[in-house]
Amino acid sequence: MSLRQLGFIESVNLLQGHGIDVEGILASSLEEVLFAADSVGYPVVLKAVSEKIIHKSDIGAVLLNLHDRAEIETAYFQLLDNGLQATGEPLDGILVQAMAKPGFELLLGAKQDPSFGPVTMLGLGGRYVELFSDAATGIGVLTRQDVLDMLVETKAGHILGGYRGQILDFDAVIELTIKVSKFMAEHPEIHEMDLNPVLVYEKGYAIVDSRLIGGEVVAYPDFEQITQEKINTIQAIFDARSVAIIGASRPGTQGGVILKNCLGIDRIYPIHPRFDQLHGLRCYPNLQALPEIPEVAVFAVNPERTLQIFEEFCTMGGKGAIIFSDGFAEVGRHDLEKSLLELSKQHNVPYIGPNCMGVIDNFSKLNTNFIPEQRSTPVTTPNGIGVISQSGGIGLELLEMFGADKLNIGRWVSIGNGSSLGVPEHLAYMGEDDRIKVIAIYLEGVADGLKLMEIGRRVTRKKPVLIIKGGVGGGAEAALSHTASMAGSHEAFKACCRQAGFYLVEDLTEDPKILVNVLSMLTSQPVPLGDKIAVVSVGGGAGILLADQVTEEKMALASFTAETRVRLQQLMGKNLAADTSALKASTLQGVGNNPIDMFGDCDDERLLEALRIIDDDPNTDVIITAIYLQVPLLSEYLPERLVDLKSELKKPLIISLRGFSDYVLRSSGYMSAKQLKSYTVPMIKPMRIALDIWQKYKKSFLDKRF
Repeated sequence: MSLRQLGFIESVNLLQGHGIDVEGILASSLEEVLFAADSVGYPVVLKAVSEKIIHKSDIGAVLLNLHDRAEIETAYFQLLDNGLQATGEPLDGILVQAMAKPGFELLLGAKQDPSFGPVTMLGLGGRYVELFSDAATGIGVLTRQDVLDMLVETKAGHILGGYRGQILDFDAVIELTIKVSKFMAEHPEIHEMDLNPVLVYEKGYAIVDSRLIGGEVVAYPDFEQITQEKINTIQAIFDARSVAIIGASRPGTQGGVILKNCLGIDRIYPIHPRFDQLHGLRCYPNLQALPEIPEVAVFAVNPERTLQIFEEFCTMGGKGAIIFSDGFAEVGRHDLEKSLLELSKQHNVPYIGPNCMGVIDNFSKLNTNFIPEQRSTPVTTPNGIGVISQSGGIGLELLEMFGADKLNIGRWVSIGNGSSLGVPEHLAYMGEDDRIKVIAIYLEGVADGLKLMEIGRRVTRKKPVLIIKGGVGGGAEAALSHTASMAGSHEAFKACCRQAGFYLVEDLTEDPKILVNVLSMLTSQPVPLGDKIAVVSVGGGAGILLADQVTEEKMALASFTAETRVRLQQLMGKNLAADTSALKASTLQGVGNNPIDMFGDCDDERLLEALRIIDDDPNTDVIITAIYLQVPLLSEYLPERLVDLKSELKKPLIISLRGFSDYVLRSSGYMSAKQLKSYTVPMIKPMRIALDIWQKYKKSFLDKRF
């Protein structure tokens, strides 16, 4: 696709049509330059204009503060020479501008994103804009609140807001940003825009440089509302009472594993022309031989057979399908997948997949996962967590983390290619299901970004949605503007998350456990009143590290009341010898500070009573305790006593069992089975995200049995 930089006159005419005024007069000769300078008033700025010059200051194409005709004449010929050396061609003209008075330099830009449409960017401007890399993005036609949310994320926003008493026209910047977003929405042929710098003053602003990059009209998916009828068709898949397994087979095959995992369904129909019986069930040669029309068909045959039998299934009145079969668009067979989707739309029969790992619904007991039970960690008890994954492998990894942590799950779906039912559709469905309290999503690509954002806005009003995103690395393509180099696809995706209300967990590539631990804390702890944290440790080093992480994550360490400090000092002083009063006073002096070191001679009673005392402290919202179970005076019954204590406490108790010995791991497993979770790393970052969610939704996500 061929892109070009629009000429100055063309750009100005377009921008002025939207109330965006750019300073300057374009001249094509020395006489015109001199006349323009006299018109705008001295001192002036001269700028070389050429479609081939992108960053003018890098090649000496901007000459400032010219005070008279002699200086202008010298500058004119210098610009002609610099432009010829840089491009090998004569300039298109010389732009003459009045020398703007100094102001706060802002970058305002926009680009067209193939998934999200117009993306507007706002941040620190000037020559070193990429170096500072201070910008936030917003999607679509922006509202005032959207721009305010963008500004909060940037240093530019803090300065515009009056940092150190500086007075700048905050409202004018917001209005201009909204105008830019509207301009881009109405001009899909403009691929990129830079207004840099925009000089902001106490009253108003001046746009001293602009750049528009044009090309073919950018087409991006329009947002389509997901109807209740569509949600009902998805529900028909997960609530299936009768299921046909097409390609069912003996143990040791994909079809055999799927059939075995589906045995929890009352009416299950294996289909394979060569078998009479599988897993003790009658096997049927084809769909026509079944005693009833199955509500759901599961496909584990080659793509050509899948297409043929899916058409038969649709024609006979089936409700939905789960297609494991690969060999479609993911290997370049877009024709097959297009035919599959056309059949789905024609008959109103949606499908999950193709190229997926199936679904697990612990409410209906539908389990079409094709991983053998003995090779994985089954999670069969339902709770309020729903998981949507574009990657079967990451979905499986998260599922096994749930199993290892004794964490339950309500619904899990691997969407595969997602050509019929993508992430937005599954998000809308889980958003409507009151049994699902919190939703976690793993994404790799976003083909329908606007739909995802709009559905997300609706769902996040009721329940939290956490997203982890793969595919954010790699080199950026060469860009024709500052905006394009800084507002890439991942920045647009982050804007989508902010505007939709998603919680973006950006550290997944370092440790997928962050997401699992957020869900674990939400579903196993009561709602805290705030974010003031008490850290209690048996062994001081772990407590210090945890306290450092708490403050690093912008949470507050609790300051205990005087009564709490006295009670803790009395508790810690019980075992000190009576005849060492001076030593005793010195030892107890720091007791009551936060973090609290329970000392190496800590026993069960001291630790448990300290936790009770802190639970009573009105200045504390959350208790973290780091415990070395290896300490000799702590009994082997401590894990059991901690489980009992948890039911007494009113506040969240986040336990970190330190070490990796068999004894520690066994104790952690026992506590997890009793729904008292323990954490090593990551721990503090997940807790911060959980606190943000509790603060926003102000409701409990505690695990419940269904």
